[in-house]
Parts: sequence; C-alpha cells; structure tokens
Amino acid sequence: MKTIALATALVTALAAPAAFASDNLAASLGVEPGTYSTSELVRLSQAMSDNDHAEVAFILNGGAGPVDASVAFDARVRQVQEDDDHAIAAYLTNSGTEVISTQSFGHNEVAARIFAQLAEESRFED
Repeated sequence: MKTIALATALVTALAAPAAFASDNLAASLGVEPGTYSTSELVRLSQAMSDNDHAEVAFILNGGAGPVDASVAFDARVRQVQEDDDHAIAAYLTNSGTEVISTQSFGHNEVAARIFAQLAEESRFED
C-alpha cells in the first residue's frame, strides 16, 4: 500500500511541471487551459506562426468540421492586431461600423480602354 502511495506521489510530482507548462502555452495561445493536449498546443502554435489558417481551424475544432464563429472571430482579431493592421482591427472590434475604402485615385489606361470598348460594343447591341 505504501508503495502505491509513493508511486502516485512521484507520478503527480513529475507531471505537475508539464501540466503547468501546458497551461502556460494554452494561455499564451488564447485557448482554455486543459482543453488541448500539449502536442495539439505545439501544433497550434506552429500553425499560428505559419499563418496556416486551415490548420488552426482544424485544431481549434478538435479535428473536425468548421470552427465556432466566436473562436474564428477571436483568432482573426488577434491576427490583425499582431499584424498591426489597424483598419481591419478597428472594423472588427467596432462591429463593422468602421468605413474601409479600397478606392484608388489612380488612372489605369488599360482598364479605361477596355471599359470604353465595352461601352461602344453595348451601344451597337441595343
């Protein structure tokens, strides 16, 4: 009986630092500690570093199907903040009320010619 108790205490003492490290890794990745195994956390960390969104989604969803929308949203917000993409971060955190313009003030000669040709051809078809 004493041997079993001693073995249990030894296993618990050896496992505690690994569990603590795993919880720290989970917290650094923004996931709930204890939800993922250490190997999944390492894969998740690598996928996030590589911007491998499919692998991140796969891991966060337990290896199946689409990710819960809130998990995907939180991951996207973290990513744009890490990338210092202030316009997209503001858009996401303000529930989409931020105006983001992709208009160009330049002039593209090729596009202008194509549109003029299309306009000319459409006049003949009417």
